[in-house]
Amino acid sequence: MRFSALLFALPLIGSVFSAPAPLADNTALALEKRDVDVVQTVQELQSTVSKCKPFGTAQTEVEVEATLEIIVGALEKCGNTLGIDLSLSVDVDVVIGAVIAQHGDIKKTVADILVKVLIDINVIVKSIKGDIKKKPKCAALLVRIDIVLCLILKGLNTIIAGLIFLVGTLLISLGIVLDGVLALVLKLLIGLLGNLLGALLCGCIL
Repeated sequence: MRFSALLFALPLIGSVFSAPAPLADNTALALEKRDVDVVQTVQELQSTVSKCKPFGTAQTEVEVEATLEIIVGALEKCGNTLGIDLSLSVDVDVVIGAVIAQHGDIKKTVADILVKVLIDINVIVKSIKGDIKKKPKCAALLVRIDIVLCLILKGLNTIIAGLIFLVGTLLISLGIVLDGVLALVLKLLIGLLGNLLGALLCGCIL
């Protein structure tokens, strides 16, 4: 009798374990609807970076690190405002997490601003002495600048088609040669421009 009762109960036990779990409330995962003005956001980035000046021959490690921290902070603020996950690898697809306000055709405007940001950062990086660039904290900050720049460019390119290509061509037209420290940015630009045009950005002839 007990054995028969156990056999009878087995389907009931199985149904309990196989029953679907209650659906979680996903409303908390919904994106916060923020009316983000892309032009204003990148203008704020450019304004902060433009206040950071190249270093002279009397530069110190502390001075360099302080300036690089300001740049990192400005880049991360820009990325966070746009809703970009700044913990991502530069090799993955980047999406904009914020709700972006529609402001017409802003590609050229945004590209011009980002070019100024890249030029300013490039000038500052080039002015840093080689031995200071190799210091652990300084090296880490330079890597972070390179990564966040890439993520911002990739994120904006998802909502402004062709933005990265335009940024690259504008840099070339201005004769800008990017410092090798910005290796990820160079790789991103060369990947879209092609080796022939991309070579101009790194100052080499293929």
